[in-house]
Parts: sequence; structure tokens; C-alpha cells
Amino acid sequence: MEKIAYFDYASIVIFGLLIVSCITRKMLKGRQNRDFLILVVVNFLTTVFDILAVMFDRMNGGVAVEQIIFHTLYLFFHSITLPLYLIFIIDLTGSRHKTLKNPTYKVLMAIPLEIEGFVLVLNLFTHKMFYFDEAGTYIRGPLFFVNYLVAMFYLVACLIHLFKYRKVLPTIKFWSIFAMFPAIFLAVAIQFFAPHLLIEMFVCAMCFLYVSMVVIRPEENIDAETGFLRMGAYAENLKILEMTGKHVGIMMINVSNYRTLYRSLGYSTSGKLSFQIAELISEICEKKYIEADYYYLGEGKFRVIVENEDRPVILELARTIQNSLSDGFMFRNVEISLLANVCIVHWPEDIRDEKAMMLFGTQYEEMPYRKGVLYAKEVMRQKNFDILKSLDQILEDALTYRRFEVYYQPIYSVKEKKFTTAEALIRLHTEEFGFIPPDLFIPVAEQNGTIHRIGHYVLEEVCRFIAEEEFDSLGIKCIDVNLSTVQCLEKNLAAEISMILGAYKVDPSKINLEITETAASFEYSEMVKNIENLSARGFRFSLDDYGTGYSNISRAIGMPLSIIKLDKSLTKIEDNMKLISIGEHTIRMIKDMDMEIVAEGIEDEKTLKKFEEMGCDFIQGYYFSRPLPKDQFIAFVREKNSINN
Repeated sequence: MEKIAYFDYASIVIFGLLIVSCITRKMLKGRQNRDFLILVVVNFLTTVFDILAVMFDRMNGGVAVEQIIFHTLYLFFHSITLPLYLIFIIDLTGSRHKTLKNPTYKVLMAIPLEIEGFVLVLNLFTHKMFYFDEAGTYIRGPLFFVNYLVAMFYLVACLIHLFKYRKVLPTIKFWSIFAMFPAIFLAVAIQFFAPHLLIEMFVCAMCFLYVSMVVIRPEENIDAETGFLRMGAYAENLKILEMTGKHVGIMMINVSNYRTLYRSLGYSTSGKLSFQIAELISEICEKKYIEADYYYLGEGKFRVIVENEDRPVILELARTIQNSLSDGFMFRNVEISLLANVCIVHWPEDIRDEKAMMLFGTQYEEMPYRKGVLYAKEVMRQKNFDILKSLDQILEDALTYRRFEVYYQPIYSVKEKKFTTAEALIRLHTEEFGFIPPDLFIPVAEQNGTIHRIGHYVLEEVCRFIAEEEFDSLGIKCIDVNLSTVQCLEKNLAAEISMILGAYKVDPSKINLEITETAASFEYSEMVKNIENLSARGFRFSLDDYGTGYSNISRAIGMPLSIIKLDKSLTKIEDNMKLISIGEHTIRMIKDMDMEIVAEGIEDEKTLKKFEEMGCDFIQGYYFSRPLPKDQFIAFVREKNSINN
């Protein structure tokens, strides 16, 4: 029966399109991409030789040399597909260090392929695997079963490895890889019983197309500008490193002046700059014969995971990259200065989990440019990294076991000559790390969502304090409570705050809610809606940190604010006449809008007198007192207010 090659023709088209896609989408960097491209090329060649073999089989006139050659090449390329697929799975699961670097494993995996290769060569002389009769008809020989035995060996090896490392892969990737095996097995079975129906390569083509879309996912994983892998692939591969315990070196390359260059060059040109930087990084690694995976996280942030565990080699590589980027980098025939920070992370000695690595990357982005290669341990010490990577759990424990404390900083009334208000401030002490400053844990709390619970905790503690009998005897009229940026965007903010006050029977006039200028500049319409809603319920508001760089007096005009708190940047006047002039004009302007003013950060009597003369209503700062625990605050206010009285 004449063989039907239509499926092979369709396969050629699919494999060809996949090859073109890999090249045009720059899927040439990194082991996984190269493994996949090699697999597609091998299957493309397998299909080509299958078609050529069929073409010569159809010719009359006896046996042609081309028939033997093309059938042999078809079987050769067909036989190496599954071993290559095994390598692809090994690299996909990040287990090369446990398999292909093991000499015993390599020998064991190579033996079946070598046997098949030997039988194929032997067939040229003995015709035991396949042969042709006098009419030129293709006939399987007694050793043809070797193809199936070898294929079965690698099929089992693939499945064993896939299931052994199944937890490393996301569920969709695992099942996508697994689905290939029953599909191809079915195709082989059909072709075995119906040799004229050449369906096997078409099924393979469809499977590889599916793997490209679901596993490789070039649209999601490959950066179009650089050809490097994106953030999602970086995070996923870090998880694989975490689960397999593989030792690698990670180079973190940040072009710290990239945003400035982006604004100058524009989107299109800055994309070409990113491509040129990526090319330089990969060329340097390849010239030094370094096996690596490359990632581009955007905004001038590159990551290179280096397979070589030789630390001097990684250090030399990092220095070469930094020098090449920083010393006269040529872009469009113009020498430009790239401020490239390069940091080396030894995984897993320095960092051993994906979450900590991503957090470290965020902290590393804030590092100013420094000549010379940085080390992760050095940066981590500077950035309190040991605390930061544990903060999620620290915050959760602090909320669960009520380990937060609310401190109070007294605020002095210039008019009444005594302390009439105070600001509530959150504090956190731990047995392991001691005091953790708010500017360290508040940003993390805003990121992980615990800031809402922390805000409720502070408000409850303040309400509990106000509800106590002795509070009225202190002469404190209200307590300032800070609202974070994230809290200000809560849809049910007014209802939640009112519910807490209602539980403790606290009048809204006893609470002054503070919002920062940063918060006021973020989602302005939502901010105003929340403030107006709470203001209608009797709450007063103050604008904190006025003068921090986001100042816009139109915000103060557009919101129902009662108090403006001048930031320390405006109150550290000393003998600076320009700052004094700015302070005087600012205070006069705020007064003209019929709002009260608090001068924050006052630390000496001279500055105190100056801001009293300027017309400030309240003074807050270390000159009077640092933030105090509740009991100490009560004692302080009683003593000072009794003296003033």
C-alpha cells in the first residue's frame, strides 16, 4: 500500500514556522530555549528525511542508494529525539547538576543510543534493521525492534524524571509535558499497525506547537527587545533552584541611570540600548565559555544565572561586564556613561529562597552607583536584609500576639502653654532583632496588606486609651492617628473607623486623622471622597509632612483639612535665611486659609522661639519629648501640664 505523506507535509510547515518563530523572537539564549530549538530542528530534519525516503520508495527501478541513505538518516534523527527531549526535561526542572553532571548517569543514558547507532551503521552491511526487495519495497528486518526498545527506554527515563521532579514544575507545565507521551505513543501505535499512514511526525509537530504555547510561552517569557527571559521566568526558575538546591552564581546588573537615559532617548531608542547591553552581556559570557541563563526585568535591570561554580571566574566575569558598560560604552557611535551596579549572589549560601531573592532585588535597586563589584552579603548588611526577609512573619506574629506597642509624642500648644494633643506612633520590638523602625516595616506592611490590620490595631489602642477615666484628667483634647497611603484607598474606610470608635464610645472629635502628602497625591479623587465622608461624621484632618517634595497647596484647598504639619525639611532652618523666608511665607499662606499649623522636628529652644514668633499654633519635637509608652506619656503630661498651670 502506498504511503500517505500529507501529514508529513503539514508537519514540515509547523516545524518550519516554529524554527522561524524561535529565531525571530530571539529565543536563542538560555538552555531551555536552545534545547527546544534543537528539538524542533531535529524533528524538522526527521520529517524531511521521512518525506525524501517515501519519495524514493515510490520510484520504480529497483533499489537506489538514496533510499538507504534517507531511511537511515530518518531513523537516526528519529532515534535522538527522545534523548534530546529527556535533556529538555532535565533543564526545564533544573536538575542537570544531579543528572548530566553525574558520569554514571551520562554513561547509562548514552548506552542505548550508542547501541542503536551501531545497529544503524551495521545495517548498511548486514541489512538486519531494514532492507529492500528486488522491487525496491521497504521491509523491516529482524533488528528493527531495537528502535522500539531504545525509544521505550528513553520514554520511561523521561517519565521517571518528569514524575521525580514534578513538584518543581507548575501544574500546567507538568501536564503539558506529560500529555506528549500518550499522544506520541498513540501515533506510533497507529503507524505501526498502519505503516502507510505517516501520522507520527504530525502528532509530534502538534505536541511541540502546544509545548511552545504553554511551556515555553515566548509571548510571556521572552522579552522582545533583548531576547532575554522576563521577570516571570526569573521568579519561576528561582523556585526551581530553591527546590533542587542547585549551587549557582547570580549576577545582578542594574543600570542605575537607565530612567534618565530613557527620558532622554525615548521608548524606541532606549529599547535598542537595552538590546545592545544584553548583547554585550551575553557575548562576554560566551567568550569566556560560561554557561548561563539571561533575564531582563525591565528598566535597565539584568540578571545572569551562571552555571559555573568557580567563584573567581564569576568575579572576573562581573568585573568585565561592569567595566565594559561603565567605561566608554558606545551607542550609536556616541560614547555614553552607563552607571552599572553589579552584585554577585552565591546561591544558596547567601540566599536560598525565591521570595528572599526577589525582596533582595527590590532592596538592591535602591543602591546608589558604586564602582566595583558588590557582594550580596555586604548589601544585605546595609539594608537590614535579615530583618526584611523575615518581616512578613514578624508582622503576622506581632498582630496575632499583639506585640505592637503604641507610643505617644506630646504636642505643645503655643496659645495654651501646655500639651493639649499627641501623635500616636506604632512601635515594634522583637526578641531576635530588637527595635525595628517603622520606616522599615511599614513599606513591607503596605505591600503584603497587613497595613490595614496594623492601622486598625493602632486606632483600637488609641480608642481604648481615650476611653479610660484618667485620659480626661490629662487635658489632652485629641490624639493624632496616621492613615497610610493604602488605608486611604479603602472603600469602606469611614465605616470601619466609625465602627471602632463606636465600640469604645469615643467621640470623633477626640481623633485627628493624619494623611501624608504622598498619600494625598495618590488617587486624589478617592482620597477626597474618604476625607469628606469622615469629615461629615465629625473627624478632623491634618496634612502631614508638608514640604516633602509633593507639596501642592491646591490639595490643601480642595480638602476639608484643619491642620497643616510642617515637615522637618522646613523646620531645620538654623541660620539659613532662605529657609526662614520660606517658612514665614508658608505659615502666612496657611494662616490666610484659616488652618492651624504644627511645626514638627523642633529640637532646640532657638528654633522653638522662632516658630512661635512666626505664628505656629503647635510645636512637636524632641525638644519637648521623644515618643513615649502610654504610662510614661501619662506621667510626662501630668508633670508638665501641672507645672505650666
